[in-house]
Amino acid sequence: MNLLPVVRRFATQGSMTSSRNALIPLTLLSDRSLWPEDRRRHTLLLGDPGQDGGWGDVADIPAPSPFMNRHALGCLCCTRDPVGMVLAQVFQDRVTGRRPFFEEVAVLTAPQDLVSVRQQLENDVLVRARYRLVA
Repeated sequence: MNLLPVVRRFATQGSMTSSRNALIPLTLLSDRSLWPEDRRRHTLLLGDPGQDGGWGDVADIPAPSPFMNRHALGCLCCTRDPVGMVLAQVFQDRVTGRRPFFEEVAVLTAPQDLVSVRQQLENDVLVRARYRLVA
């Protein structure tokens, strides 16, 4: 019995989850107040929550390494940006149950850093494998 046509039909009808849809939505924010309050309880915020509450979970973004780009080519602390490292860790924590389940991630960053953070995340293979950058 050939199941390939059946699988193909379900895949094209939207009954199966594609790998693109399985990725966790990731949004860059320059102002935490722009995030709708009704979505906060299912969202992991990377950055300072300030006085705003209701986030599903919060993780800090560490300061960049003072040695960034000062070591040999390919050095782990020089090639991974702090946001990418945190995203890798929170994903692992989510999978192993050490962190509450979150449906999406909001990264809080300064307005002048939005473009550079987006570029770093787009170039990070592990981030692209687990998260989907939302416009």
